[in-house]
Amino acid sequence: MRKLAAKTILTLLLTLSLGIQSYALEIPGYEGGIQNEMTYREVIFVTGEPIVVQGTVTVQDRADRITYTYRNLSNAEKNVTLTRNVTLTKETVANGKDQKTEVLSLSRYRETINANGVRYETTEAQHPWSKAQVFHEKPGVTYFAGNWDGTKVYTINRNEGTVIVESQGTVVGYDHHWGATQTQTIQHYIQYQRNGNNGEDGLSWEGTAEVSVVHNRTKDYNYEANAPSQISFRGGYLLTEKEENILKYSYNLPRLGENGSQLIGRNTDTNSITLYTNPINKRLTIPAMRDVSGHWLEREVLLLASLEALSPTNTNFGPDLPMSRGEFAKALGVVMGIEKEAQPTVRQRSVRTAEEPPAIFVDVPKQDANQKYIEAIYERGVMKGVGKDHFLPNQSITRAEATVAIIKAVGFEGLAPIQQYATGYIDDHVVPLWARDAVYLSRELGLIEDANGYFQPNRALTKAEAVEILTNLIHYLQRDIRYDYRERILNY
Repeated sequence: MRKLAAKTILTLLLTLSLGIQSYALEIPGYEGGIQNEMTYREVIFVTGEPIVVQGTVTVQDRADRITYTYRNLSNAEKNVTLTRNVTLTKETVANGKDQKTEVLSLSRYRETINANGVRYETTEAQHPWSKAQVFHEKPGVTYFAGNWDGTKVYTINRNEGTVIVESQGTVVGYDHHWGATQTQTIQHYIQYQRNGNNGEDGLSWEGTAEVSVVHNRTKDYNYEANAPSQISFRGGYLLTEKEENILKYSYNLPRLGENGSQLIGRNTDTNSITLYTNPINKRLTIPAMRDVSGHWLEREVLLLASLEALSPTNTNFGPDLPMSRGEFAKALGVVMGIEKEAQPTVRQRSVRTAEEPPAIFVDVPKQDANQKYIEAIYERGVMKGVGKDHFLPNQSITRAEATVAIIKAVGFEGLAPIQQYATGYIDDHVVPLWARDAVYLSRELGLIEDANGYFQPNRALTKAEAVEILTNLIHYLQRDIRYDYRERILNY
């Protein structure tokens, strides 16, 4: 795969700050915390040293208001406890059918830190904060990005001094059927001023800290072979979903003595914490196909059949046969999680029945096994009809048509160069104008590769080729896009 080109394209995507958020409820970015099912952790710096506190957090989302309640946050070794309650208000504005912006503001904030007998306390009146986010929902992927600024002012033992923490942050992420990643980067600027008591000198210092937080959810699959030979099937696929949460922090703080005095030099370092969730396992359907045994794409065919992107009940697949438009619409819909939403119900004579709107295409009746995927793919703008009211579900799909559909599904159709460019294939001159951007992008992202250097845009896509392209797409969604949003930012 052309990793460098792929990174360039996705860097452009991040620069454009595209993103609609369907990701799970997030911890407020300015706190820089991570959690799994059992525990929540974050790092505080107000005492002059990095201290990891652990406890739990409860989130309540009431559409226009989000409340966070932190419980039992502490660090026994450092003799530190922390309590905090946060309420945010949220205003959402839709900008067209696939974009929206959100503005979050602080309506309530209380925090108290007790560290070795010293009390640090702040209230909402001392904590101005605001966050703006933009979301971009493409057919199969949601992208989002945001920025926030805020200031906390802590009192030290009520009247012995103050700690001012100014924070700036960014967030960027995506969410799709195979995973989600949200990466936050927070810069803290800390000013500490404590008055002296009984003739003792006071303490004054400044410091900085950077916190990067990544929440990542990934679905992955494994083929599980059966040990006994006297069993009706040799093995099957296991789908596993799990989350990885990473907190990486670096700091430049004063060196403090045991009595709290400031020493010469600075305290600098970088550390990280990782929390995993318990994996969720799902065994997939056992396909009945027998004509792919020994085929070089056997495992990939069986995977897509197990996912029911291909019919798992057919005993013959026909890898060298052309794939139809209807079959490809279903396969792409399953792989990307694009499915027609269930129709609302209506009450008729005290019996709830589902509304039955007319079929979109006259040649795709309700009885068609691919109908709901064809209509969903069409309604999301991934594939078009042919002529008026027709989809031609049984007609072979061309390589150019399939490529355009994949690029539209991930939402990258606007990322090709604006100036004149070559697709990189020997037969570049025969690639249709309407498919050039998609062909270029799919090659750069490593979704479609041809060993002989030809793309052959107008040739019918074989079922084996469709399987290869769709499994490449799965791998891209699982790994490559995650690298750009996670490793590239964490390890810059």
